[in-house]
Amino acid sequence: MKKLYLFAVFLVIYEFTTYSANDMIMPGMIAVVNQFNAPLSYVAASLSFYMLGECAIQLWLGPLAERYGKRKMILIGNFSFLIFTILIACSMSINQFMLGRWLQGSGMAFIAMGYAIIHEKFDDKGAVKIISIMGNISILAPLIGPLIGGIIVSYSSWRYIFILTCILGFISLCGLYKNTPESTTRVEKLELKPVLRHYWEIATSSNYMLGVACTIAAAMPLLIWLGLAPNLILHNLHLDYTHYIIYQIITIGGLSISSIAMQFLAGRWQFHQLILRGCYISLAGVIFSFVFNFSINLLSVGLFFYSLGLGLSNGSIIRLIMSNKNVSQSMAASLMTFSQTLLFAAGIQLSDYITGKFNYSAFSFATCCLIAGICSLILTRKFALRNVERQWN
Repeated sequence: MKKLYLFAVFLVIYEFTTYSANDMIMPGMIAVVNQFNAPLSYVAASLSFYMLGECAIQLWLGPLAERYGKRKMILIGNFSFLIFTILIACSMSINQFMLGRWLQGSGMAFIAMGYAIIHEKFDDKGAVKIISIMGNISILAPLIGPLIGGIIVSYSSWRYIFILTCILGFISLCGLYKNTPESTTRVEKLELKPVLRHYWEIATSSNYMLGVACTIAAAMPLLIWLGLAPNLILHNLHLDYTHYIIYQIITIGGLSISSIAMQFLAGRWQFHQLILRGCYISLAGVIFSFVFNFSINLLSVGLFFYSLGLGLSNGSIIRLIMSNKNVSQSMAASLMTFSQTLLFAAGIQLSDYITGKFNYSAFSFATCCLIAGICSLILTRKFALRNVERQWN
C-alpha cells in the first residue's frame, strides 16, 4: 500500500509539472514572439496548441493501455514529455516552438492512465480522498506557474522555464518508474471497430455521460476564472500583479479547505449527500459573486465558497463515473478527459467572447459564472438523485 501512495505522490508531481509547464511560459510569451519576430497572435495560439496536443492522442491511450499496460503508457508519456520540453528549449524559430508546444501538450493526456490506476487499486474512500488531494494540488499550477515564470523571465531567458520543467519532469519519471504498479492487459490486438464499439458502450453506460457533463459544468466557473482573471483584474480594474495573486489565493483557497474536509467526510456522508451539498454551496457562491460583482473583494469571496463546494462534490462524481467495472477504466478515463478538455476550451473561448464585448467587466464575468452554476445545479441534482442508493465500498 505504501508503494501505491508513493505512486500517487509522483503522479501529482507529474500532473503539476504538465500544468505548470503551460502556466509558467504564458508570462514569457511576449519575450518569445519578440525574439522570433512573430505576431502577438502566437501568444494565445501557444495555449491552444498545448491543449490540442492533449486531445490529439487522448482517445488512443485507453486502447493502447489495454494492449500494453497502463504502467508502460505512463512512463512513455513522462519520458516523451521530457524530450518535447527539451525540443522547445532548443527551438530556433516560432514554428519549432509551436510544434514543440503541441507535442509537449500530449504529455497531459497520459495523466488519465494514472487516475485509472487509482480507481482500480483503491476502494471508494481511498480513491475519493486521493483524487480530492490530487485535484486541488494540481489546480495550484495556475497560481504558482505564472509567478515563477514571471520571475524567470524578469531575470533571465524564457528558455530556463523549460529547463526547470525538465528537472521536475525527471523527478516524476524516476518516482513513477519505481512505484507505478503493473496492470493486466485485456486485448492482444488493436482493431478500430472493437475500440469504437467499446467507447460507445462506455458513453451509453449508466451515469457516465451525465456524470461527465456534471464535472464540466461544475468546474466551468473555475476555468473561466483561471482563463479570464488576468483580463478582469489587470486590464479592466487596472490592479497590479500583487492583487492578482491575492485574489487567486482567496478563490482557490476553497479547494484547499475542501481537500482537508474530504479526509473526514468521505464515508460519513453518502455520495449523493456530498454531491448535493457541494453543489448547493457552489451555487450560493456564484450567486453571491453575481449580486456583489461591483466589488472584486466580495466577488472573490463568493468564488471562494464556490470552489469549496466544487471540492466537496467533484471527487465523488468522478468516483461514481469510474466505478463501472464492466468497462475499461483506461478508456473511460480517456473519454472523460477528452470530453472535458474540448468543452473546457470551448467554454473558456465563449466566455472570453462574451466578456470581451463588455471590456471584461466584473458583471459579464459573474454572469458567465452564474449561468454555468445554474447548469451545474440542474445536471448535478439529477445525477445525485440517480445515485441515492449508492453506498461506500
